[in-house]
Amino acid sequence: MKKKILLLCLAFTGLISFAQETTLDKISKETCDYLSALDLKTLSSKEKNMELGLYIIKLYTKYEAKLKEEGIFMDLTKGKQGGAEFGEKIGVNMIKFCPDVLIALASEDAKSEEVTSAYLEGTIKKISGEELYTVEIKDTTGKTQKLIWLNNFEGSDELIELEKKAKGKSVKVSYENIEYFSPKLKEYIVRKKITKVEFL
Repeated sequence: MKKKILLLCLAFTGLISFAQETTLDKISKETCDYLSALDLKTLSSKEKNMELGLYIIKLYTKYEAKLKEEGIFMDLTKGKQGGAEFGEKIGVNMIKFCPDVLIALASEDAKSEEVTSAYLEGTIKKISGEELYTVEIKDTTGKTQKLIWLNNFEGSDELIELEKKAKGKSVKVSYENIEYFSPKLKEYIVRKKITKVEFL
């Protein structure tokens, strides 16, 4: 009987220790709460990484002593790599508490990468418009592509300086697809918005 009671006590103690929240769990939960409160759609990939990195460092400082007791530390001698390694530990552990937030982060990053990688090469055919400029590019396949000049971007100053002399210049144009309502067509249409122009 005594042996059975002893075994039950040991089993109960084991369950308590297994269920005990680790410091890594606390940090993961707090990071989940922090990310959930952010409007991720309004932040660029770079801004999200900066916000998240600063927050994780803040939490590491807060729980540093407890983390060291559990054998977890951030190797600051490695610089960014040390922070990234600690961040990975947090990320993996966060799967237990907020997988949906991590999925949202991953999908937003993928979208950002897709946007920044969109570009075409060719020669400038024409720049026209009054209230809004449209830049026509004859791409490498011979097709004419129309892109809108909506705001300031890298290379726009050179285009302004060249004006009509820009015609025939070889360029690499980065762009992103945007949707807007056309009063003329009475529907939403997608156009390529210039984000960068490089002269080749």
